[in-house]
Formats: sequence, C-alpha cells, structure tokens
Amino acid sequence: MNTRTRLVLMLTMALAVAPLAACGSSTSESNDQSQQQPVEEKAPEAEEASAEAEGQTGMANPFVDCSSASEAAQIAGFGVTFPEAVPGYSERVYQAVEGEMIQCFYRQGDVSVLIRKAKGSDDVSGDYNEYPQVKTTTVRDAEVTEKGKDDLVYVATWTRDGFSYAIDADEGLSAEVIEGLAGSTV
Repeated sequence: MNTRTRLVLMLTMALAVAPLAACGSSTSESNDQSQQQPVEEKAPEAEEASAEAEGQTGMANPFVDCSSASEAAQIAGFGVTFPEAVPGYSERVYQAVEGEMIQCFYRQGDVSVLIRKAKGSDDVSGDYNEYPQVKTTTVRDAEVTEKGKDDLVYVATWTRDGFSYAIDADEGLSAEVIEGLAGSTV
C-alpha cells in the first residue's frame, strides 16, 4: 500500500468517525442538560396524560348481555317492547345497562340495526354524524327525527313518556321501515 492510499484511507476513517464523536458529545450534553432540569416541570403533564389513558382504557363495558327483552328489563328497571323482526335481519341480541338503558341488535352477518330505549331525553343513538337529509315525522304521537342520505335513514331518534329512543341502521333503511320500527318500539 503506497503512502497516498494510506493517507486517503486514514482521512476517510477520520471523516467517518468525526460525526460519531460529535453525536456522542452532543448526546451526552443533552443528557446532562435534561438531568439539570427539574423533574417537576414535566411530571404533571405526564401524569395527566397517563390518567387520561387509564380512564379511557380502564373503563368497564356497562352493557350486560341478556337472553330476552324481559331479562334486560329487569336489569334496566323498566320495560320495552321491541319489534318482532327487522326485514333482512335474523339474529337478535339483547343488552341492558343497569338502571339506564335497554337495547336490541338485529343482525345479519356483520351488519346490524340497533334499537335503544333509555331514561331521559338525551340523544342515545351514538351516531353524531351529519347527514344531508333530515326529516321530522310523527309516529304514535312522538316527533321522530330521521337522518340519512340517498333516501335511506341511518338514524332515528325520539322521546316519549320520559324515555329516549333511537334506531341506528348500519346500511340504512327506508323511512317506511324506520317508522314501522319506531311505531312498534314502546
């Protein structure tokens, strides 16, 4: 190996090692600086974020699976009459939240129609999307608000006798079917 080749090789190695040495000193400088900062400045933010995350992930599911609407009524503390069927949906699943709500899923595969009844007058649909079509109609002396698009209703809400009701349809239903379901849910 001639002198020129050795010199180029040594220079290349020196150039390759120099940035690593600079990174190392920069890292240790920043570590020294972070060790000098009071821990209390960062701790409240970290604790708050941690508490929020625990609150979101640590929440228990309040819904209790039930074998019938009458079992769900016992848990909720009030009764409900659900429609016998929803066209195109064969499976029914009942759930209740103690002292608060009863719901029934009508399912066909991964698609469902959900009907809920809860104490109070709040919107219990769980669907807060904006829809281009909104219509209010009267069904059994209740004002039913229907929201949807392309002439299909995806969510309907109403109140009656101190209870809130909601119908959520994954794939939308005709207004006629929604109104029939609303009329037979009491």
